[in-house]
This record gives sequence, C-alpha cells and structure tokens, in this order.
Amino acid sequence: MKSNKTLAVLGLISTFSANAIEPASVVSGPVAIRPQLDIAVKHNDNLFITETSAESSMITVLKPSVQFVAERANDAYRVTLGVEDGDYANSSADNYTDYSVSAEAIIELNSRHRVDFSSAYVKAHEARGSNNTVTGDKPSEYTDKSFSTVYRYGAEGAIANVELMGSFLDHSFDNFRTINASRDREDTLFGGTFFYRLAPKTQAVFELRHEDIDYNLAGSTLDNVEKKYLLGVKWDATAKTSGTVKFGYMEKDYDSSVRKDQDGASWEIAARWSPRTYSVFDISATQEFEEASGLEDAIDTEVLTLSWMHGWNDRLTTTIALSRMDEEYSGIVREDETDSVILAADYQIQRWLGVNLAYIDKDRTSDVAGQGYDNKQVMLTLSLSF
Repeated sequence: MKSNKTLAVLGLISTFSANAIEPASVVSGPVAIRPQLDIAVKHNDNLFITETSAESSMITVLKPSVQFVAERANDAYRVTLGVEDGDYANSSADNYTDYSVSAEAIIELNSRHRVDFSSAYVKAHEARGSNNTVTGDKPSEYTDKSFSTVYRYGAEGAIANVELMGSFLDHSFDNFRTINASRDREDTLFGGTFFYRLAPKTQAVFELRHEDIDYNLAGSTLDNVEKKYLLGVKWDATAKTSGTVKFGYMEKDYDSSVRKDQDGASWEIAARWSPRTYSVFDISATQEFEEASGLEDAIDTEVLTLSWMHGWNDRLTTTIALSRMDEEYSGIVREDETDSVILAADYQIQRWLGVNLAYIDKDRTSDVAGQGYDNKQVMLTLSLSF
C-alpha cells in the first residue's frame, strides 16, 4: 500500500523515542497488558510549510496507548489502542485528536505453514500544507480501514520458500468534501515472493506485486493499476550486516486515456551494518509512484535515508539521520528536492521512564515558484509506562 511520504522522515522520531523505555506487562489471565504514555512539547517554526511569512507555534502532544498481547505456543495475538491529541498554542484551528485501533495475529499451523493477519481502523488528519491539495481553514480529516494477510510456505532453513500476500485499504475523507471527495480511494494489493537459498544465511528473492487503485468519485480519471517486478537478495546477520536489496521494473497504467501511463526502474533497499552491538548504521532507499494530491497525475518519488544509532552507555542513545527525497511530477512541470536532518537523543531514566530530545530540519527546493520551504522543529518527549 502507499506510504505517506510526507510523514516518512518524521516517523523516524517515533521509532527512536519508542526505544527509550521497556514497558512491563500487567498480566490478566492469558492476556498481557502494556500501557504507555508519551507527552511531547515541540516548537514548529513553519506550521503551514510556506516559502514566506511562516507562522510558528508551540505544540503539546499527548499520546496514550495500550497493547493487549496473548501468546500460545508459536502463535501470538495483539490488539493496540492509541490516541494522539495535539494542541497548538498559536493556532487552535489546527488542534487535532487522532484515534487508532489495530489487531495482529501470527499463527504457525506447523513447521511449513505460517499465516499473519493484521487490520487497522484509523481516524487521523493531514496537517495543513503537508501536500499539494487545496486546504480549508483547519486540517483535513480522514478515515483509513485496512486489512492484510501473509501466507508463508516452507520450513525455516529449507532450500526454497514461497510467500503470498494480499491487502486492502479504504482511504476516505471526513470533512471538506468539496475539496477532498476526489481523493477517496480503495487500494487492493496482491503479491507473491519466492525465496531461494544461496547460502546458509543468504537468499535470492523474486517478487511480483499487482495493485488496483480505484477512486470513489464517479468519472475520476485517476483509477490505475500498478505492477512491480523485483529481483534481489536477502541476507541475515552475515559479517555484522543484514538487509534486503531488490531492483526491478514498475509500471502505472491509468484506465483513462487523459492520464499518461508511467513506467521505469524501481528499487527497495534496506541494509544494516553493526560494527558493535551498541552502534548501528542503517541505509534505506526506495523508488515508487505516489498518488496525486493536486493537479499532477502522479509523483515519481525517490527517497534515500542514512542513519547512525549509537549507545554511549546503558542509558544514553543518540541518533543522526540524513534523508534526501527527489520528486518528479507527471502531468505538470515540477521537480522538488527535500533534504532532512534529524538529531535525537534518548535517555532512559528508569526502565519505565525515558526522555527523548529531537531536532528536525527539512529544506525543500522546487523549480516552481512558491513551493520551496524551510522547516525546523524541536521536540522534547517524555515516555512513561509500568
């Protein structure tokens, strides 16, 4: 399914902060309950991502969540409830409350058959200025309903394994229907991956994906089908490295002749080098077509991210992440380049109490006047659990 590229880099901060504490479980019969509360205070110097006349504000974010976990033999079941409430000191119209409910099930039928299920119901928002669509006088709100399943055949260590997957996403907007109705859509994805063992910890990977993207608005010209053909290699903990590298070809074919079909090279790279157990370097690189949010047909998006996470002692961990995103628009003449820098530090005060300090700097240049911007954020997060 489509990722939200506008959140991809900032989403790293949540990952870093989550590493600060180790929630304990409250056991009730066969179920373990893991509550957590994140309290964040941050300053954003460019709320609406504008090139000039930027408005700034302090923002307070409360993020309680609770996870219910049940395990039996090799099976696991998880349900997670989360709320995120944001309060803007200088722009109350941008206050928001997001909700999410997700469920996962991992079922091992036997040594050769495994099935994973996941589903989610999310009510969230798009921050004003975060994409190319026209905005109202407050954030656009949307509802996501999703379901996915993965079936894997083959014993661990076998010469070959097969993985089949399917997913469905219903993405619809709840307000500003005159502006947003044209972006309601349903994504249906099917795919298959064949793994062939080349060495004890190395596998060749052959992957096919087919995604049908159907817009709900009658007469929409954005309905399309995406296909990906990928070939690569996956390795696990070999010489202090692990990762997956896949290259291939991607095409995006529109139902309407009004839109221009797209095709080109595609790649997905995620690799880790751990010279020490407490020091980890990660690199990720992707290329994909993002769905239109404005007048464009689609956006050919390439993202490269490099990060270094280092544990200085049992309590203090720092992270540096650099990201470059190149966007080439089809259907209109526009190219953007966005550079991001993230500096973060986690300090674990107690097992159940941690603090995260992060600085984010995003800078976009564009060949279209008025589309560039610079955005700096500083965020202090306190994480609590049992």
